[in-house]
Amino acid sequence: MVSNQDKKYIERCFKLALKGRGKVSPNPLVGAVIVKNDHVISEGWHAEFGKDHAEAMAIKKAKVDLSGATLYCNLEPCIHTNKKTPPCYPLVVQAGIKRVVISNLDPNPAVAGNSVEQMQQQGIDVVSGILQEKGWELNRFFFKHIKEKKPWVAVKIAQSIDGKISKSSHEQTWLTGEESRKYVHTLRAEYDAVLAGSNTIRIDDPQLNVRAVLGRSPFKIIIAGKQKLEAQAKVFQNAANETVWVLCDEKTVQRAGNNYDKNIRFIPCPLNHKGHIDIVYILDLLYKENIGSLLVEGGHKVFSSFLQSGYCDELIILQAPIVLGQGLSSVHLQSKIEFKLNFIKKFGNDICFNLRKKQAN
Repeated sequence: MVSNQDKKYIERCFKLALKGRGKVSPNPLVGAVIVKNDHVISEGWHAEFGKDHAEAMAIKKAKVDLSGATLYCNLEPCIHTNKKTPPCYPLVVQAGIKRVVISNLDPNPAVAGNSVEQMQQQGIDVVSGILQEKGWELNRFFFKHIKEKKPWVAVKIAQSIDGKISKSSHEQTWLTGEESRKYVHTLRAEYDAVLAGSNTIRIDDPQLNVRAVLGRSPFKIIIAGKQKLEAQAKVFQNAANETVWVLCDEKTVQRAGNNYDKNIRFIPCPLNHKGHIDIVYILDLLYKENIGSLLVEGGHKVFSSFLQSGYCDELIILQAPIVLGQGLSSVHLQSKIEFKLNFIKKFGNDICFNLRKKQAN
């Protein structure tokens, strides 16, 4: 039977799990709480890829006998050995834990309810599905990566009230305020990779890193196609300890030669009849590199391509209280695309609309 206490401790697992945000990908965010005689005995979280999982940390930290205790975790404990760390299931059994409460089952075929079944066979009472919608939201990157073999894609657009992103296609236009820009840096720290087109690099000259908040800078991807990129661009000049991929045609690879830092890779990609790189090709390439989440930051053509492809899971619109009248529209689409509103938030004078892909019935 599920109690309010169960929900309270699963909520605590969610908060603990967030401590690993931006550090554990492609693994999921997981927190764990061990309770005995109505007292919290130990807590843990997956802090970094390759280090102890949440359950293992909580069990190792415990200073008392765990026999008869309850383990709370937002994701089913792992049972497979095809990873850097040992499976958590044997530790749970060995510790004498008698009840396990879980939010989400692990969709990884190597787990997928097998851990629950094994624990039940060992006489452990297992309850799952507690606050599972919140659990899904927490680990949406991981679930998409496992189930669909593609990264979660969020398209972030800063625009005016009349849907413009700049005064012209050749001019940088600052629209949103400082709070919105800080929020974008928070997003970058959470996502595995950030992507922009060559025109955005040429006109806006962004660094695409994390500066306004604490956090790791994401893997950078530039869609260049046949376009030439200047080696003096900030995204290249500040790449000493960061990875930058330039997706382009074979001729652009040859032109690049050895003129760029070793962290900057020019990757030849096939172009379609329009001279563009197929979105599915890009996503498959990123999946193979264990990139679990992608933040698309510009510009007009890139936004339009990702939205029209049908692979945009999340649309983030930062709308400034400005009417440009004339200028470059944020997107140009060939057909209607429907999203559902997830939330609205205010950043200074700007309004953030967070929308999710509307699933077909």
